[in-house]
Formats: sequence, C-alpha cells, structure tokens
Amino acid sequence: MRRFATHIRASEGIAIGRAYVVRRERCVEGETQVQWQGNAATECARFRDALMASELQIEAISREEEIFAAHLEMVRDDALREIVEGHIDEGLSAIAAVEVSETEMVAVFEAIDDEYLRERAMDVRDIFARIKANLTGGVCNPFDGVRAGDIVVDTLLLPSDVAMMDFAKVAGVVMGEGGATSHVCIIARSRSCPIIVGLGDVVAQIPHGVQIVVDASAGEVIVEPDEATLGEYRARMEAQCQQRDRDREAARVELRDAEGRKITVRANAGSVEEVRMAIENGADGVGLFRSEFLYMLTDAEPSEIEQAEHYAAAAAACDGRPLTIRTLDVGGDKPLPYMPMPKEENPFLGWRAIRVSLEVRDVFARQLRAILRASVAGNVRVMLPMVTSVEELREAKAFLEQCKQELRAEGVAFDEHLPLGVMIETPAAVFVARSLAAECDFFSIGTNDLTQYVMAADRTNAKVASLCNPRSEAVVEAIRRTLEAAAEAGIECGMCGEFASDEEATALLLDCGLRSFSVGAGVVGRIKRRVAEVV
Repeated sequence: MRRFATHIRASEGIAIGRAYVVRRERCVEGETQVQWQGNAATECARFRDALMASELQIEAISREEEIFAAHLEMVRDDALREIVEGHIDEGLSAIAAVEVSETEMVAVFEAIDDEYLRERAMDVRDIFARIKANLTGGVCNPFDGVRAGDIVVDTLLLPSDVAMMDFAKVAGVVMGEGGATSHVCIIARSRSCPIIVGLGDVVAQIPHGVQIVVDASAGEVIVEPDEATLGEYRARMEAQCQQRDRDREAARVELRDAEGRKITVRANAGSVEEVRMAIENGADGVGLFRSEFLYMLTDAEPSEIEQAEHYAAAAAACDGRPLTIRTLDVGGDKPLPYMPMPKEENPFLGWRAIRVSLEVRDVFARQLRAILRASVAGNVRVMLPMVTSVEELREAKAFLEQCKQELRAEGVAFDEHLPLGVMIETPAAVFVARSLAAECDFFSIGTNDLTQYVMAADRTNAKVASLCNPRSEAVVEAIRRTLEAAAEAGIECGMCGEFASDEEATALLLDCGLRSFSVGAGVVGRIKRRVAEVV
C-alpha cells in the first residue's frame, strides 16, 4: 500500500475503484520543424479546414456543456486565425505555426498571478490540441475502455478530454498537473466526481488496473489499499453521502437570524455553467460574477453584444435571484494581451481594476452598456473592484449615467434602477466606508485582497503566508467597521472572499454582523447548514 498526497484541494468526496491510466496515441507526428519552405497558401488552407472542423466539434459539445461556449468564442475569433496565419506567412508549416501560436498565448495566461485566470491556459491548450488533432487526423477517444467504477488517471486532462468521459462510469479523477479552478475541476465538481490535481510525477507510479482510493477532501491517493484501509474509507464514503443529503436539504431552507433578518448564501462564479451549478446547489444568487474571464480567453476584446449575451445568459440562469457582475478586474498582475500595460514592480499596488476602467474609457463604456443591456434578462447588479475613494465611485456613477443616456437615445431597454455596489478590499475603502455607503447600493467585502493589504503581506509569497490570516485582529476589525458602516446607511453588505467559505469562520462572521455570504458553488449547502446551526 502506497500513499501520494497533494496540497491542492480541488473537490471533496471519496472514490474507490480500478485505476484507468490513460494511454494516448501521439496525434501529432512530424511536421514540427521550425522552418518550412512549402506553399503558404496550401498550409493556410489546411489550417482553416482544421479550424472549421474544430469549431463544429466545439459547437456540438457546447450544447451539452456551457463551459465550452467560451472555447467556441475563442476558436471563432479572427485574432487566433490571424496569429497562426501570420506565422505561416513567416515560413512555418501549419502544424508548426499552431504550436508556436499556442506557446505564445499560453505564456500570457501562465504569467498571471490570479489562480483562476492562470488556469485558463488549460483552455487555450485544449483548443490548440483540437486544432492540431484535426490537422493530423489524430482525433480519438482515449476513454473508450473506461468501465463502471473506474478512476481515470492521467498527467494532464483538458476540458475536451473530460467532455469525452462518461461520468456515469467514472468514479473519480487523478491528475499530475492542474489547479483547483481549472475547467476540468469545475466540470468534475458539477458531476459530484472526486478529483485530485497537482499530484506531480508520482502519477506515473500508479499502475493501470490496480485498486486505488481517492480522498479528494484530504488530497490523497492510496494505491493498492489493504482491507482495513478499504473498510475505513467505505465507512467514510457512506458518512459523506449522508452529509451531502443533509447539505442539500439545508440548502432549500430559508435562513433568518434571531431578529428575523434574512441571511443569504450566494455563490462566486466565472461562467454561465458555474452559475447553473450554484443555483442547482441551492445558492440564493451570485454574489460575485468574474467578468474578466470573458476578456482573457481571446486576443481581442469581446464586443458589447457578445458581453451582453454572456451576462444575460448568466442572469437567466439565476432565475430571478441576484447576479452581481464585477466590472473588469485586470491590471499588472492580470494583463490583457490586447491592452498595453506597464511593467510594474508591485502590480498589486499598481494600475488595476477600477483604475484601469476609469482610464480606458472605451472599454469601460462597452462593458457598462453590455451590463445594462443584460439587466432586462434578470436581477442584475454591478459591482466596482478596488475602490479606494469616494471620488472614484462618483466618477464611475457619472460614467454609468452617461451610458444610460446613450442607450435611452438608441431606444435600448435596461433596468433604470440597476444597483451599483462597491467592493471593500483596501484599507482606504474601510476608512471611508461610511462615505461610500452613502452613495452606493451595496458593499461586498473581498477578504483575499483586504487581508493582504491590511497585513502588508503578499498572499502569493510563501515566506509571509502565515501573516495573510483573515482571522487576525486587524482584518476582523476592518470587517466589523465595514459592516457597521453598511448597517448605518441601510445597505446590504456581503462577503465574497475565501473567508466566507470557511465553516470555522461562520460563527465569527455572523457575530460581526454579516448576513450575506458568497461562496464557492460546491459549498453552498454546507455553509447554509452551518449558518442554521449557529443562528
């Protein structure tokens, strides 16, 4: 019996089954030389045929899995075609041009500090892998041999791989690479499939066909467990099934405190599929919809209409519950490939979020107009990130009103009373919270950034990770002050940072006055159950 562990917690649950080690035939043979002296027109035609085939395949998949709608937008983007064909014109073969373009685009995403956006590099790899397979005729399904109860084991799985898997048979997934916010993990979680990622090279030590245990909650894989270990995990599986049933039941119950005030548990999401999963799990809406993902998947800014359609689909999925759209949160640590951004020594203290939006007015206008257009599709709210002053809020409000006037003149319908909120994630925002509360409709506390700014400790730096503790006295005091300012002004104050998803923090947050949580889609029921226990 051997145990392998990862520090990444990508999902929960336990699975026991046969290891199905994926064996892939190499789909791309030859033609990988850097320079090629053939006919560029012929190579462009080959590439376009492969691109069209890829588009048709992704279009079919997207009807079943909403996550692939973003892939479809990217494969249809002229920018992708132009990049590849530009390399062909430089003398590369179609396959070499695709590989060079993939490397360039993946590098952009992998340089981002934000984990959620960095994981989008996997989506880029997925799209290019499909194009390469169509170029070489190497499309195949490596999961045809999966039997009921198998646990899929591979170094790296892409979203398209997961789309080919039959989750009625797959009991669990083990990967050497990947992160918790990857689309592979999102899809697996939506199927209640335990998944382990980031296991490293040790996946090569898991033989095909042996019995393994996947303990996703602990981030452990046990190879060839003994009978005593099997008995222990079977009992834990049964207990977890019973707990999930209780969580689902708890998610359907309306929560109120001792004074009769309603307590909501909403979800954080970055795609329409995640919104749907959250609502299915009992979420009272979406407290944070990350709009930047739509911007970062392609080499060109999404149009106003494309954005409006995306937001409208998310609003419709909320089915009348609030959808809180955070405006573009990019900057030095989260660059856009088509928006020039300065190299900064400390991007977390630099040009990012609302500072970018207020300066790059045309981009901000298209996003606000898109949100306004989508507001007729449901209960939409808009939220400004990284606000540090009342002046920033006033400037954004004035710009929003200007966008409203433009749409009125064009005869476009929208919610005239679209709620506008502010994220409280800097000490400056905490200090002027009363002034901000007087001029906006709601607050949302972003504890991830707030903690690092209050504690002057980079949350990505392992050397000072222990200081980035939202339970520290200073951070808790900042949370209390924000909640008090919101209560005095009579506006809602939620929390969308990771602290809200921490069961052990629920009692503390309720004691501070928090009545609106926004958490990961997979933990909605658990947090609702915990809130019910406390109140």
